[in-house]
Amino acid sequence: MKKFFEIVFFIILLLIIIYIVYLHTLYDYNFYSSLIEIPIPMFAKMEEKDTHGGFHGDGEALVKIYFSDKQAEKFISKIENNMHWNKLPIDEMLQTCITNNSIEDMSIPFVENGYWFFLDRHSKTINKYNYNDMFNRASSNYSIAIFDKESNILYIYSLDT
Repeated sequence: MKKFFEIVFFIILLLIIIYIVYLHTLYDYNFYSSLIEIPIPMFAKMEEKDTHGGFHGDGEALVKIYFSDKQAEKFISKIENNMHWNKLPIDEMLQTCITNNSIEDMSIPFVENGYWFFLDRHSKTINKYNYNDMFNRASSNYSIAIFDKESNILYIYSLDT
């Protein structure tokens, strides 16, 4: 009977460890993949600055994801097969949005060769890929992604107000 409880305890402990690992690693990859509608390769190096957690979860986040050459090649193939990703240059309004962020110690450089993606996550949006309506509301919930083909870096900026 003692052996049975030891096995059950070990299984429960193992499940808790797996859950914690999921929350601290795989969850971020799945979450950011959902924002850009393309899966991000697991275990690509990720840097994240996030100010969410304020009133009603308001804040902004900026993520840099570094791809190997092989990962970048597969990712670009998926971008080119997604009709909502666009070749750079990005619209000036969106460039201003990502340039004027208040994230400290991290920024998105001006990228000339690559792709961009916009997703309006506001509850009242009609077309979630159209950024023209986002300036006509009292609040903004959107994500902008830029993939730099020269450096194989994906930048994802999210704002929630």
